[in-house]
Amino acid sequence: MTSKQTTRLCVLATALLGLAACGGGGGEAGTSGSAPAAAPTSGAFAWLLKAQGPTDNLKYGLSLLHPATPGTEWVIEVSNSVVSDAKLVASGSVDVAGSKVDSLQPYALLYIVGGDVRRVPMQANGTVPLSRVQRAQSTSACSFVIEANDYAAPENSRYIVSTAGADGSCTTADDGRAEVSLTASGGLTFTPISSAVPLGVFRDVATLAPRGWIYPKTVFFWGPSPGTTVVTRTDTEPALTGVVAATYRSVLVDDGTQLSVLDFPSGTAPTESRLSAASTGGGGWTSIGFDAANHYVFRNSGSTTASSWTVLKISRVAPSATVLASGSGLLSIASMAGTQLYATVIGAADNRLLAISKTVGVPVKPLAITSSSTLTTVQTSASDVHQLWRVTNIGSAAITYAIEMIDEGGNIVYATSTGGFPMAVAEAGSVNFNLSENRTRFVFANGYGSKAFSDATLVGYDTAARTATPLGTLPGSIDFGSDFVFASTMGGPGSFMTGFAARSSGGAVQETGAKVFSFDASTAQSLKYTSSAQ
Repeated sequence: MTSKQTTRLCVLATALLGLAACGGGGGEAGTSGSAPAAAPTSGAFAWLLKAQGPTDNLKYGLSLLHPATPGTEWVIEVSNSVVSDAKLVASGSVDVAGSKVDSLQPYALLYIVGGDVRRVPMQANGTVPLSRVQRAQSTSACSFVIEANDYAAPENSRYIVSTAGADGSCTTADDGRAEVSLTASGGLTFTPISSAVPLGVFRDVATLAPRGWIYPKTVFFWGPSPGTTVVTRTDTEPALTGVVAATYRSVLVDDGTQLSVLDFPSGTAPTESRLSAASTGGGGWTSIGFDAANHYVFRNSGSTTASSWTVLKISRVAPSATVLASGSGLLSIASMAGTQLYATVIGAADNRLLAISKTVGVPVKPLAITSSSTLTTVQTSASDVHQLWRVTNIGSAAITYAIEMIDEGGNIVYATSTGGFPMAVAEAGSVNFNLSENRTRFVFANGYGSKAFSDATLVGYDTAARTATPLGTLPGSIDFGSDFVFASTMGGPGSFMTGFAARSSGGAVQETGAKVFSFDASTAQSLKYTSSAQ
């Protein structure tokens, strides 16, 4: 599942719950009268976004936690800050022959607060992390829109952020763009873009490092200095309107009249294969995922349940587009597995979960056909086991939730005993550049009920090993009485993860009494709470 589709699922969960169940964390950790903890000297921090305030206008702070000091919350931005976005920069061992990067580790965290892009190192060195924060001194940054992580040389990484325009607001019609670059000295540069804005990034097939930006009518190679611009569309041809998906070599692009595949074999001259305008024209395509052979995309004809949908398979070599499936309704969430695609379709009279084979000509298999008050979705992993989430009695006081881990034959290999609620998909420890989904570890709550996460069991599920691990019990009635409990987790690469839980009452996540914790997603009962913040 793409990040955009994951966001959609979180928006859905928020609507179902009436509180922000997919955001960051909330509240300050408790403090104690003990002496400040010594900063860890090695290893990687994990990060945590924390929220407090009205659920329709949350304010986010940022903290780091470290496995060597699980009792200490290292506060970077206090919880009433306005952290609008964050992006992890990772380092790893690049295997060009295998088209992958292994041994991923957190290297730095870029985040935006009050329009300023800031950076904090994620590798411990014995210094308090707050003292190592670097600022770009920008005032208009909103969110990260394109990332170009150089895993072998993370200081060469670059990012595109959206920026507030003349109206001073984000996500409005006059938003702009800026390039954010890391510097060898541990700092940042922030360069507003005044002309055509980048649509995506392409990589060097010889090194797998990001090499340049894709623009509406050109591609720009960053080096050697001062770089090279190659024209991809003439003045009389339609400009590209978006990058739908990108592998390390082939980039699927859209110009509104047709889809095309840009191939970057070597040198400075990409080749373009334009697909049938009759089958791909009109724009609006969304990536479901890609594997070593194909891209998979979908499009709805409209935005209501009276729409129709189409799923295409687009070959990466000798590109051509083939219809895999189509039907009536609104395809709302789709994700790619090994042999098939999963699609949730909202219809006028029912909701459907469909399994769409990657093989052309195989009939679509309905996995669930339910009333409009039930919604079933699947989030895939890089293994052959995936997370199915079923929400029933939507719109009533008797709403229920369940999680099942299913294999690609539809067999249930694990199920929550009581209410199941997704909390996180841990970032992958290795990335195969020929596969869009590389994550294998899910974290969810078992026992989500009438008071949300109150006293629920936190569970980690490893899809590669097919094992469920109880990690600990979330705070409940002892800490928060009869109030709703809001909780969130995040983490990866690696098994060390973070989380928080807070009281939710009066339509707001409360700062007072909030709990910050960490855990090892592969170790039973490893959940530990912080006791101090510094």
